[in-house]
Amino acid sequence: MTRVAWAEDLETADPASVARADLVLLREQLARTAATSDFYRAKWADAGVDVGRVVGLEDLAALPFTEKHELQVAQAAQAPFGTNQAAAADRLVRMQATGGTSGKPLRMAMTRSDIAVYNEVGARAAWAAGLRPGDVLFECMNYAMYAGGVNDHGTFETLGACVAPVGVGQSRRLLEILADLGVPAALYSTPSYALHLAGVAREEGREPRDLGLARGYFSGDAGLGNPGYRAEIEDAWGMVARSIYGTSETAPVAAECDVADGLHWVGQGAFLAEFIDPESGEVIEPADGATAELVITTLRREAHPLVRFRTHDHVRLTTGRCACGRTSVRFHILGRSDDMFIVRGINVFPLAVASIVDEFRPRLRGEFRIVLDEPPPLVAPPRLLVEAAEGLAPERLHGVADALASRLRDVLVFSARVEVVAAGTFPRSEQKTRRVVRSWLGEA
Repeated sequence: MTRVAWAEDLETADPASVARADLVLLREQLARTAATSDFYRAKWADAGVDVGRVVGLEDLAALPFTEKHELQVAQAAQAPFGTNQAAAADRLVRMQATGGTSGKPLRMAMTRSDIAVYNEVGARAAWAAGLRPGDVLFECMNYAMYAGGVNDHGTFETLGACVAPVGVGQSRRLLEILADLGVPAALYSTPSYALHLAGVAREEGREPRDLGLARGYFSGDAGLGNPGYRAEIEDAWGMVARSIYGTSETAPVAAECDVADGLHWVGQGAFLAEFIDPESGEVIEPADGATAELVITTLRREAHPLVRFRTHDHVRLTTGRCACGRTSVRFHILGRSDDMFIVRGINVFPLAVASIVDEFRPRLRGEFRIVLDEPPPLVAPPRLLVEAAEGLAPERLHGVADALASRLRDVLVFSARVEVVAAGTFPRSEQKTRRVVRSWLGEA
């Protein structure tokens, strides 16, 4: 099979050499940003910092973090892309939109160089996950301005795969093509879509395992972090399922290899990763088992540079050479701080709840919703609605709610009011799976 030089070079690179190269790029990025971004010039002036004094990677910690809501404010101050537009308008060739804190999308533009960098890093992630030149890949992400659509399509083409731009809402058409294709293929989608597509196939009398999807590459939510959810996808299709991680504001910067022991950081030479204590903001040195929030700085971004951008994704770190031979730091996603909720001082992530719910298969289906009926801080136990397995007799559910509530108290140290609901109450969808519902905000 054809090798890709840049993937091979970085898979086993000496971390110290990578750090030295990243430092050169960091200093160039900071100087360029100071010269071109009104947003960062004002931000750094307000903080009383001089980016010219960043001479080592450790000096980056002296600069303030960047929050998404700040970029939202900057966008409102100057049309069309905000005061952090750092490249001339006639060099911008693509616009994407990400979710904003005020309900309005955050618009970000890209130059041709920005697209090339995105493609390169995303191709590394796809390579690590197992995609190869010549593979046929059906991409089922939303192409409507969402970064995971057109942008990620470009990463797969850069790697050399043959990409079919399916998008969303085309499940039946996709099944027809798969049935007629005649060669193994791959799927790129959210984890929930893989199960949605399997359900549609069965409705049509097709067995998913017979349709030839040999591998699945999943992004958009942390569903594969739940072993039971991963196993359900792999069993439904007879496929190998691997996770690719990125943010809408950056790129696909990490991916699982076939060892599947964490997400390998693949952003070398394009993005710089920091790990911080989410409460104090202090930098945490990578160590096995350490938990932290991932912070990302762009190293080659022209149109919209990001310096110490807080992802609010909480991770557990793994260090040392992987069995696959790769040397970069690895991490497991624990959850997002905006999904996290606090019950009487206990931080609870939906992904952790998912792992407990999964212990109750086959009586439960694994689908659930956490309903928050009051604004934080929560005093009363939240409601946890869990789906019964299909066709399960009511008498087999006796005691499940109490047993699940007890298990949550024992493992996650918080109380919940558990209600068992009928199978199908929360249908599979083509979008991200929503686990937390804030009913006090009118969410349903």
